[in-house]
Amino acid sequence: ADWRIGSVVYQVFVDRFAPPSNLESRRALFPSPCTLHDWAEPPKRGEHNKEVGYWGHELQFWGGDLPSLHGKVPYLEGLGVDVVYLQPICEAFSNHKYDATDYCKLDPQYGTLDDFKSLVDDLHGKGMKLVLDGVFNHLGRRNTTFQEALADKNSNRKAWFFMGEEYPLGYKTWGCADNLVELRLEAQSLQDYLWKKEDSVVATWLKRGADGWRLDVAQEIGFSHLSALTASAHRHKEGSLVVGEVWAYPPRWTSVMDGVLNLH
Repeated sequence: ADWRIGSVVYQVFVDRFAPPSNLESRRALFPSPCTLHDWAEPPKRGEHNKEVGYWGHELQFWGGDLPSLHGKVPYLEGLGVDVVYLQPICEAFSNHKYDATDYCKLDPQYGTLDDFKSLVDDLHGKGMKLVLDGVFNHLGRRNTTFQEALADKNSNRKAWFFMGEEYPLGYKTWGCADNLVELRLEAQSLQDYLWKKEDSVVATWLKRGADGWRLDVAQEIGFSHLSALTASAHRHKEGSLVVGEVWAYPPRWTSVMDGVLNLH
């Protein structure tokens, strides 16, 4: 049977899913302007922090991590879950982590690669799969590659971004968010980095044990790039899943990915 068909999927926002074993010991992972909150405290809307360019609620953390999630695997198994889908786990500045600063690095707030492997091994041992959130349309302004492109006018990484005087900030942003820098996916070297090469982002996490990808704003990535990304994922790991966020009528989109979803 193909696990990608008919599975029960459980979505997890790691920071808010299960409390860590020792919150105070992890406080250094959340330096100002980030704030770390007691698990019983409800989230509240924050003010816009002009200095860093984020809303306060984007920098509020509750400290959930991969070990605390791992402790809930028996609960998920009891629910009959087949696939655990994690919202972004790579290094980022915000709590939502859709602003990657390093795609191949697990955010220390969530634990270590040993924690990741332990979680994967346990899920696989119970016959479950793990799907990660791939945010390949944009990255965070603090991303080291973007900062290199900003600082060095001769950097070959400039080709990865839309830069020029026609953009108010000197670069193209996504969703009018100053901290989300849109990627220029037409750049061949960027495609190599994100999905094509054996050490690409897609390949790296699949080799670490992930079983597939949910692609953020896949509709904005477009048919040709999605087709290439899906083919690459299947090449890197046979039987892996690529499902994309698509808000339009699905037929053609399902020809370039294994499936689609939206947030209705």
